[in-house]
Amino acid sequence: MFKKSIFALSTLFLLNSCAVKQISLTENDWYTFTTKSTDKIAPSKGYEFSNGMVRMYGDVNGYLMTNKSYKNFELSLEFKWNMDENVAKAKGKKNSGVMYNIPVDSPDHIWPKGIQFQIKDDSTGDFIFLDSITAIVNGKFIEGGQSVNSFKFMANENPSGEWNTILIRSFNGKITQYLNGKIVNECTDTSAREGKISLNYEGSPIDFKNIQITNIRKK
Repeated sequence: MFKKSIFALSTLFLLNSCAVKQISLTENDWYTFTTKSTDKIAPSKGYEFSNGMVRMYGDVNGYLMTNKSYKNFELSLEFKWNMDENVAKAKGKKNSGVMYNIPVDSPDHIWPKGIQFQIKDDSTGDFIFLDSITAIVNGKFIEGGQSVNSFKFMANENPSGEWNTILIRSFNGKITQYLNGKIVNECTDTSAREGKISLNYEGSPIDFKNIQITNIRKK
């Protein structure tokens, strides 16, 4: 019993030392930028906030961007494709993404510098390194470019219309991307280690919910 108590206390201490504070991101934490914007606009002028969800649809590409920058964090959220017949759909593969480690001095444009967790038919879990971001994936150095794709290790997306869970862990240059509880991609030594977060709308109606970020201190 004594050994079990020591183990439990040690585990609790480890968890407390790793995770500092979990924050739910709400409408007030974002601004909107679109292809028709010349500057930031209010979140609700670009997308719908309803019943605890962010609903992104319409005929104008853009994103929701956090007002704050984050370093050493876990970002978790859920997404599903909006299958409502009354909502216009873009032609081709459904496409979206979650971007992070976007430098605070990166100007707003479609699409900014940073790293993207690709959300796309057959490609959900890919890394997209934008605007000269570099990293090492599977021991291979990824050269920087305008938009460089590094493929997921495995497929784990649920069928269209069902909720999926994403978790992104970024700590001192090491990034791990999880989809529905499994590691689908990982890199180290990335040149992008902190920054803002965005939810991208690329013409495919998509819903997000339970968007939470947790600051972490160590591995």
